[in-house]
Amino acid sequence: MREKKKLNRLMKMASVASIVTAITLVVVKFFAYLITGSVSILSSLFDSVQDFMTSAVNYEAVRHSIAPADREHRFGHGKAQAIGSLIQGVIIFAAAAFLLKEAGNRFFHIEPIREIGLGTLVTVFAIIVTIILVQFQTYVIKKTNSLSLKTDRAHYTGDILMNVGVVTSMVASYYFNLYVIDALFGIGVAFYLFITVFGVAKEAIAMLMDTEMPEDVREKIKQVAFSYEDVLEVVDLKTRLSGSCIFIQFCVRMNAELTLKRAHDITEFIEDDIKKEYPDSQIIIHFEPSFKRV
Repeated sequence: MREKKKLNRLMKMASVASIVTAITLVVVKFFAYLITGSVSILSSLFDSVQDFMTSAVNYEAVRHSIAPADREHRFGHGKAQAIGSLIQGVIIFAAAAFLLKEAGNRFFHIEPIREIGLGTLVTVFAIIVTIILVQFQTYVIKKTNSLSLKTDRAHYTGDILMNVGVVTSMVASYYFNLYVIDALFGIGVAFYLFITVFGVAKEAIAMLMDTEMPEDVREKIKQVAFSYEDVLEVVDLKTRLSGSCIFIQFCVRMNAELTLKRAHDITEFIEDDIKKEYPDSQIIIHFEPSFKRV
């Protein structure tokens, strides 16, 4: 129990660290954009806003995953993550549309980048802070195997590459007068955000609609059950995802000559083995006799 509480604290710390990092970068990049006027900085700013919302959603997911189910929510609160993701998608879509408009205007109203030194300094600061955060998240993921933190880390890992692109864009615009690069970079990020919105909405809707888990997960569950020679059939396998928790239920048909205790023990063994593969899962296994010859 003590070890579990320690891991829970680590997960919360990592979630809070990502939120603090995102807020810091949003504030710094906002003032950097006001001073430099770079669309690349504006693109990076919107991406940091997206990261903040993603981190906030993930924090809620972690917090709810730690809290036990209550009388009103017998299956837990995991789907709050999907609702939050849909809200997040609407905000990101609006930000991407605004960014696309601003970047498009720069093709017709060129504005030279000002204070490139400050813009570069801010971007390098963002890269260093993000690398530190990703390293901490990687450490916590190794300890907890948190799916929410894995998602969060993926966003921030992409930010490192984006910020390298920001520096390149500003240098090309400022020193070589290739102002179109700055605008093109902004348009590229806008479309990247549109694609992100599509992915977020798709995953959220799949969770709300209780979409089945991928076929490789279903096959793994069957393999675990069939690893016991007395299991002859696996039928009516149903899976769904709620937050980071996988709900699994199915029926196993076993040799009719087995005693009730033996059949019960086998279902317990199967459940334990599945939990080794998917620790954050809720499993219901029904067993019944099969009269097939083996």
